[in-house]
Amino acid sequence: MKNIIFSLFIGFTILLAGCVKDGEPSTTEASERESNSTVSSKEKQGEVGESERQSNAVEVTNLSSIQIAKTVDEMASLPPGQLTKDFTVDQETSLWSKIEVPEQIRESFLDEMKALTEETKDPQLIHSAFIKLLGSPIYHKFVDPLAVFHPSFAEPILPEPYEMTEGGVAQSPPSKALILLDASSSMLLQADGRLKMDIAKSAVKSFASTIGQNSEVSLYIYGHAGTQSKSDKQLSCGTIEEVYPIGEYDEKKFNESVENVKASGWTPLAAAIKQARIDHEKTSEDITVYIVSDGAETCGGDPVAEAKEFAALAADRHVNVIGFQVDQEAESQLKAVAEAGNGTYLAADSLDEMTAGISKLWLPSDIDLVTLVYKKPIGWPQAMALRTVSDYGSKLTIAIRVENERFIAAARLLEEEGFIDAAVRDELIKLIDNQKEQYSRLVNELEEEKRQLINNEVERINKKVDDYHDRMKALKEEQGQ
Repeated sequence: MKNIIFSLFIGFTILLAGCVKDGEPSTTEASERESNSTVSSKEKQGEVGESERQSNAVEVTNLSSIQIAKTVDEMASLPPGQLTKDFTVDQETSLWSKIEVPEQIRESFLDEMKALTEETKDPQLIHSAFIKLLGSPIYHKFVDPLAVFHPSFAEPILPEPYEMTEGGVAQSPPSKALILLDASSSMLLQADGRLKMDIAKSAVKSFASTIGQNSEVSLYIYGHAGTQSKSDKQLSCGTIEEVYPIGEYDEKKFNESVENVKASGWTPLAAAIKQARIDHEKTSEDITVYIVSDGAETCGGDPVAEAKEFAALAADRHVNVIGFQVDQEAESQLKAVAEAGNGTYLAADSLDEMTAGISKLWLPSDIDLVTLVYKKPIGWPQAMALRTVSDYGSKLTIAIRVENERFIAAARLLEEEGFIDAAVRDELIKLIDNQKEQYSRLVNELEEEKRQLINNEVERINKKVDDYHDRMKALKEEQGQ
């Protein structure tokens, strides 16, 4: 690894050394010499102040506040080392090379530490300087994703037989189901410990897997373009996309379309309904729009009028709305949208309520009951979730080791250069190893927490499916089916 890094930066090292090729300095070298000469001249003339010469120096007064992380949040927010900030993930997660202070930062490191160790030999402060100069630049890349990880198992829709709409009339699955998914910035808020967007995605995937057994399915997204800033309003409000074109339900393709959605901008609900109407106004088959939203229109449109216009095209057109954790004002508008669209409104405050927005109108067959096992996230889904957690944890474990070895190599280098003695080196290595133990413990505990979360989710969904199976089987027996 040392040789590879040295090769990549040999040009830079040669430039610093001021080497001469064939007895003549290169243009770059000559330029640098002129620059260095200018600096030296300015220093001699007193034109460079003390603060300018020490602008990049590690100062004792700034080190006392630098501590090793004691929590996962602190670890995730650790800034990269000043000298290692450009090191890559591959460099920081290599299993194959002994880590030393790389050649391209060696001289800069020694310059900084020479000034510091002339002022203090305190192992604590030297260790803090290591964190500031040589700290891992990639902790945030893996600690954050692991900390917020939640398994995205499809929440099974387990339809109740004979469920009625609010008007008391059973509504059969339509020929075409158009799902409009709100991806505005408000979906980035938390609900029940998860992003609202993630909950909505899980519900939409489960919903499509049920409605797709009887209907062609389409997925529109809105609010995903631009940001919530005013400068992006026109872009955000004017961007409606059909990311899964109307057609037969394909679980893999549909779920991929859902997972690719990123919440970010404004809420052009009216424009989304209008686009769905325009795209399908020549369709003679019955169509139902299913809107999943957590808020009201923010782009100045009139979603009530658009829903009314959509439903006016045919008697068998409906606009159903699922309002997810909406406030009173938004709920009032969304209810009006459903009413104008000859549809129904469902208020949902949880994932279960989201996924209960549609039901088949028959008792499940014996084959349906047998195939319920496929609604359980056992086997591949569970294994993939566990693997994701393991991958994050492995990367972090290696990064901790690499940082530890770099710090130890730095401590030994300082002793070799005569900056510190063996006693200070030993105390410094103790601090470095304590840091490794602390970070390893934090990562191990976080991994275990996420593994337990995965297993708990699997157990919860399995129980939900099993209870449904037993209840439906008992109903069929009561009715002689």
